[in-house]
Amino acid sequence: MSDDALAPYLVDEAGNRGSAERLVRTGDLAEIAALLRQASAVGVPVTFSARRTSLTGSALPDGGWLVVLPEDSSPDLVVVDGAEATAPARVLVSDVEAAADAAGRFFGPDPTSRKTCSIGGAVACNASGARSFRYGPTGAWVEGLTVCLASGEILRLRRGEHPPIDGAFHLQTAAGPLVIPCPPAHPAGLKDSLGYATQRERPDVIDLFVGSEGTLGYLHDVTLRLLPRREIFAALVFWDAVGPALDFVQQLQTAPPAGLAPMSVEWFDRASLELAAARHPRLGVPASAAAALFVEQRHDKGDEDAVAMAWYEALLAAGAPDDDRALRIARNKRDLEAFREFRHAVPESINALARGRGLRKLGTDLAWPPGTLHQMVAYYDAAVADVHQALGADGVAAFTAAHGHPPASRLDAAAFGHIGDNHVHLNLLPRDAAEAAAGKALYHAMSLHCAALGGAISGEHGVGKSKRDVLAEVLPPARLAQMRAIKAALDPAGVLGRGNLFSWPG
Repeated sequence: MSDDALAPYLVDEAGNRGSAERLVRTGDLAEIAALLRQASAVGVPVTFSARRTSLTGSALPDGGWLVVLPEDSSPDLVVVDGAEATAPARVLVSDVEAAADAAGRFFGPDPTSRKTCSIGGAVACNASGARSFRYGPTGAWVEGLTVCLASGEILRLRRGEHPPIDGAFHLQTAAGPLVIPCPPAHPAGLKDSLGYATQRERPDVIDLFVGSEGTLGYLHDVTLRLLPRREIFAALVFWDAVGPALDFVQQLQTAPPAGLAPMSVEWFDRASLELAAARHPRLGVPASAAAALFVEQRHDKGDEDAVAMAWYEALLAAGAPDDDRALRIARNKRDLEAFREFRHAVPESINALARGRGLRKLGTDLAWPPGTLHQMVAYYDAAVADVHQALGADGVAAFTAAHGHPPASRLDAAAFGHIGDNHVHLNLLPRDAAEAAAGKALYHAMSLHCAALGGAISGEHGVGKSKRDVLAEVLPPARLAQMRAIKAALDPAGVLGRGNLFSWPG
């Protein structure tokens, strides 16, 4: 296989790179089953690649064979049947949403990359997005999967048919009974995408493949639960001070005022607002804004005025400015799309700055435990303002020994994202290679700090290859051993997704 043919498939959205010896183009289930049987027999790694929107290298091969799936997508490929939608795993999330909407239905998760990522990829890393505050990650909505195991066995799974029994899942395959350890449920109140876990409600063998990042089977099609379509209220609020904005978010987390039931609670700090304002002056960001919140809530038709008034009164009571430029309420679909345009202009502006500097941004994906909202924001602000303090004396000494110079004392950064889930993406924006090295060291230190408090090193992007070593540092050995046992049961030759989640063999 020529280097030119492979090259487009060996880099992902974050700039991670992989390698492969063979490229196969197919989306045919029978062909894939035969290929996996062959790979398992000879022990050759197999990685499946769709759209490579991963930020962790999970879609990139670590040698072996690379199976490139078709990239055609359309709402017409999605079959909506009442309260469910079934789609080939390669279909874009946005096309699933469009098909649901056309049928008068609504798909809860809303990954930021929904216009570029496949639904199979969203399931594989248990992606979430702006609406996770109310609707959680993609995995909570999966009702069925067609999966091809490394053995070539094809499973057609429906939620409810294979619950755990005595701490294990039991499957009948052509080769005989298969017993797979049941992992613990996702922690209550904590957003995490850390590999194998079950849903707290209705745990099922399906949950093993959600968030498995291609390590347990090939996902061929997905069946998703839908909700009835309703109206959407939205507000974009610019705050003059950070403290009152955080207090309001904490109120939404613990005891929302009457009439408020948000599905999205998104945050933008001053640095991210400045970048967006410079790139998109039409957004009209107030010069006094210290931070902004974007909120959404679904409601019944006819309740528009009551919902808007409830939010208006609650925001004023929380200290939001009583100013049309600072407190903007969507009055129609055009306003709603403008707010969403703003939501996406922020990461676009951050990415543009990183590209202009010729360096990758370092975007954190840390999810902090309940009750740590103010602590999280204060820690991030302090960490980028004083890198040495965040690394500690030992960390600074280790960095200096490794690089021949001390780390940068401060770093440019901009924060935005899912603050309702204690899951804000802090984007470190280095200006040169030395700052990039300091940023990597700082990210590692922040990951360990968050995990020590009971948080997750990945809230929605998964672990892949880039966070594999950190996961091994923070995950209890018994939990890591259980993950390996699950992998061994479903993929004994260890050919699928080699290098994702943990080293194999290891």
